[in-house]
Amino acid sequence: MRRFNDDLLLSSGDLTTFLGCRHASALDYRALDENLETAAPDATLEFLQQKGIAHEQAYLAKLKNEGRLVAIISDHAKLPERVQMTLEAMRRGDEVIYQAALHDGCWHGFADFLERSPVPSALGGWSYDVADTKLSTSMSAKYAVQLSIYSNLIAAVQGRAPTRMSICLGNGNIETLRPGDYVHYIGHAQRRLEAFLADNADRGATLAEPCAHCGMCQWRDRCKAEWVATDHLSLVANIRSTQREKLLVAGVNTVTELAEFPDDQCVPGMNPDILRRLRAQARLQVAVRGNDQHLYELLPAPAGRGFARMPRPAEVDLFFDMEGDPLYPGGLEYLFGVHVGHPETGKFLAFWGHDRAGEKKALEDFLDFVTEHLAQHPDAHIYHYNHYEITAVRRLAMAHATREAVVDDLLRHQKFVDLLKVVREGLLVSEPRYSLKNIEHFYMGKRDGDVATAADSIVAYEKWRATPDQQTLDDIEHYNAIDCRSTALLRDWLLSIRPAETTWFDPADVAPDEETLARQAEAETERLAIEARLLTDVSEVERPFRQLVADLVEFHRREAKPGWWALFDRQDREENELIDDTECLGGLRLQDEPVKEKQSLVHTYHFPPQETKLRKGGKPLAVDTLERVGTVERLDMDRGVLVLKRAVRKGPLPQTLNIGPESPIANKVLRGAIRRFADSVADGSGKFLAVERILRRAPPYLTDYAPGQPLVVEGQGLVDAAITAVGAMDNSHLFIQGPPGTGKTYTSSHVIVEMMRRGKTIGVASNSHKAINNLLAGIEKAAKERGFIFSGIKKSTDEENAFGGSMIRDVYDNAEVLTGTQLIAGTAWMFAREEFEQTIDYLFIDEAGQVALGHLVAMGTAARNIVLVGDQQQLGQPVQGVHPGESGANALDHLLQGAATVPPDRGIFLDVSWRMHPAVCRWISDAIYEGRLHSHPSTAQQALLLDNSAHAVLASAGLRFLPIDHVGRSQRCPEEAETIKAIWHNLLGQRWRDRHGVERSITPEDVLVVAPYNVQVNTIRDALPDGARVGTVDKFQGQEAVVAIVSMTTSSGDDLPRDIEFLFSRNRLNVAVSRAQCLAIVVASPRLLEVTCGSVRDMRLVDTLCHAYQWGIGQ
Repeated sequence: MRRFNDDLLLSSGDLTTFLGCRHASALDYRALDENLETAAPDATLEFLQQKGIAHEQAYLAKLKNEGRLVAIISDHAKLPERVQMTLEAMRRGDEVIYQAALHDGCWHGFADFLERSPVPSALGGWSYDVADTKLSTSMSAKYAVQLSIYSNLIAAVQGRAPTRMSICLGNGNIETLRPGDYVHYIGHAQRRLEAFLADNADRGATLAEPCAHCGMCQWRDRCKAEWVATDHLSLVANIRSTQREKLLVAGVNTVTELAEFPDDQCVPGMNPDILRRLRAQARLQVAVRGNDQHLYELLPAPAGRGFARMPRPAEVDLFFDMEGDPLYPGGLEYLFGVHVGHPETGKFLAFWGHDRAGEKKALEDFLDFVTEHLAQHPDAHIYHYNHYEITAVRRLAMAHATREAVVDDLLRHQKFVDLLKVVREGLLVSEPRYSLKNIEHFYMGKRDGDVATAADSIVAYEKWRATPDQQTLDDIEHYNAIDCRSTALLRDWLLSIRPAETTWFDPADVAPDEETLARQAEAETERLAIEARLLTDVSEVERPFRQLVADLVEFHRREAKPGWWALFDRQDREENELIDDTECLGGLRLQDEPVKEKQSLVHTYHFPPQETKLRKGGKPLAVDTLERVGTVERLDMDRGVLVLKRAVRKGPLPQTLNIGPESPIANKVLRGAIRRFADSVADGSGKFLAVERILRRAPPYLTDYAPGQPLVVEGQGLVDAAITAVGAMDNSHLFIQGPPGTGKTYTSSHVIVEMMRRGKTIGVASNSHKAINNLLAGIEKAAKERGFIFSGIKKSTDEENAFGGSMIRDVYDNAEVLTGTQLIAGTAWMFAREEFEQTIDYLFIDEAGQVALGHLVAMGTAARNIVLVGDQQQLGQPVQGVHPGESGANALDHLLQGAATVPPDRGIFLDVSWRMHPAVCRWISDAIYEGRLHSHPSTAQQALLLDNSAHAVLASAGLRFLPIDHVGRSQRCPEEAETIKAIWHNLLGQRWRDRHGVERSITPEDVLVVAPYNVQVNTIRDALPDGARVGTVDKFQGQEAVVAIVSMTTSSGDDLPRDIEFLFSRNRLNVAVSRAQCLAIVVASPRLLEVTCGSVRDMRLVDTLCHAYQWGIGQ
């Protein structure tokens, strides 16, 4: 931020600051006229800046060595002259422009490079894209901000947006982004910053508040001093920003006021237990001010919590800490440190790894040491502080496909002990934070060494990567050794203050039997053998495909692990957490005494409002004991009633209960199918060519089609094109992408009927019976329309998911599935069976975006040709496990590699929506489908026929955005619920016209309300009459309504209850808005458009909502 000739000039750095902290921007503006003291220069930052300049010069030299003609803009001239020189170079069409000066309005910047592109623009038959250099080895959000600003400035010169923006990273890799994925977020942020700086009152009202930007801010020392001087509530340990806001509303403005807050008073909207803990924390911190005391206070803890988490100490316990580098591409865990035995006399071991292969070796060496140590000392445990270590070990073992059985065994025997859980549940301390460094004040003296914090270790390691030297590694290892020793001292201190009556943690003996151990050993031997066959003596061109096959061999075993882990993790959760977990049903209360019915006891429970994936016929487990509680006989979500039937011999169930899902389903048949596929690849038999071609991302192999030929001829109907392409398949695959309302079920059904008419055997599969049944209904309807009679079989697990068709009959046993039938339908578990191998001419996999590659390979062994039907831009089914390489992708993401639409020569894109009015479809098409989706002309007739009483947000058709101001709302927002209530009731007084020109009144069935969280769904349901269509987006996929209303619920980025990817999911917003035939209304806090983005991916997600805002406000 600077002034030039009395004009304010802003840069991308100013926008990055504003996105991180408005107060910092206000101080930057003040500093233009005042002499404000800033933080001392950072020597490490200066070092990295010099390295960055050298990297930039190396890239410039590379371009020249390649023979590129580079125009260099002098950095000695003033801004107007530099801008003019840049404009002249652009108009000449120079190939590369170095240090380009750009200026438009109050924005300016100096781009490292502009590179000429053959895309025409106002300049002529060419245009320019921006390229930059960064020393970092991975892309970051602030780089995307900078590139986006430069791209906007370039667009102002050449009359069109650049097609790409790229960065040459410190490792030489080139990262490329699309400017259109960020333009709405950046543009909205630019306008906000300009308005903020122009408004003296707004600028002057900012306050110093702790935020993620503090660590990189030049005003950090000033703000810290202000917090101490004002006794700011942020100084209270573990207090959240939402809790501070509630205290401020209640008139509690300082730490001292919180400490003195009367015990008998409450704070509106705050749980009394939370208030008691915060007040006690504040009292401890106030009590040690002005003295050298360190105080603690023991807390009463529920059974099994706090100090009861500690096992009996052993002489040779292990104390574990890791160091990681988040700046390494994908992150790198480069040091595994472990202290063995007594804090003073024990030994320290370090396991290093400086790249991905080294990380794997370090993990293996560490786990091998632990295994040998625990074999010699079975009473020993592994202590750590916070969950980072155990989470990282789980993830790495799966990601590297190594020592997974060892990790499973450690978890099964509960050998890891998290001391942070003991501290947080067992006591309060007088420290402002509960980091290990703070807790050390109770048992350890001041640390020594140049590396003193985790942030120091990251910077030090990055410096070592830039200029390797042994002393830096020694300093990092010394820091890690102190962390490990500190963990040992902490354990001993906790033992010294542990209440005498506390029980020791004593996990049950869960050692696997000899048969299980033998089976695990045999499986590992087989895995290594097939991996050797796949990867030995293969070419570098073939290796990526072979490695993917090897990684998929153990996909289902890895995928099941988080399910098992989740069963145990839920045992640690509170009831309110289980109520919000859709895998569970929490807060059950027995209504009456159990009723005996033959040899069963029938229990009737009531439960609070919530959503759950549990269904009738399920056999859930008790969360606390993992005991099977019986069979779900009845589940009434509207009335909150659950009926469980349980064998008399197992005894009655308790008065209160929380239940969760069954243990992961057996996957032996799926694993067997993948092994057979891997064997065929290793043998080179080519037995499963369709599957192979999917994994290789080969184009569809169709007879009589030339390479690169579009699969839809201009003027050809999409159904006819699909029939022709499917009929031409030759041991191949084909993808039919069906955006919302484009009739993918209709198209698939007619293709399937025509293939059966030609005598082909058809398989129909998907992840869910619901999706299978939906397609089967379409097939029977299409067959009847064409006068075609066929016989089919659907393998169902029970009557709950049976199809009940006229030509397709249900069977419940695999033995009843006849391979000679024209059509066979079922899940992957059926098609993966060996007797089905290559018996199907065409396997149609519906909702393919929800099918993992591992499932696709398993069921794909049944078919000679595979037709994938779905849309990767709608709801997916994320894998649960961490998988090596690309083996964790779903089928469509693997094929398309991030493309929004299937290329014309790679599949069929159904480009006509029969649902959405053009005014809705245009936004969906522009934001999600690269402009390729269009409405059928008849949908233009659809319109709301509004009278003078219509709510202000209503329009005849289109997308509207309704900003609603609220504060501190996370998963429940009554303000949005009340707004939606008013809109909903107003709609019932209106009329609408459908695409056939028929007019009628709006009914409750015509209005669909979507909310992201179960709590908000229930809040809106309570505000509306019975029968209103309200639910999460998952409930409504495949459905439509005249009007769709979307409640975003959360107030701001600080209030997000989950990661940003959930609320801002492009796929979820796509599905929610595209339910609308006529009008979609997004109701949201405008502060969601201002969310601070920690990554480029986050920026792209928030950009979609900003796009909806700009579109919806403009209508």
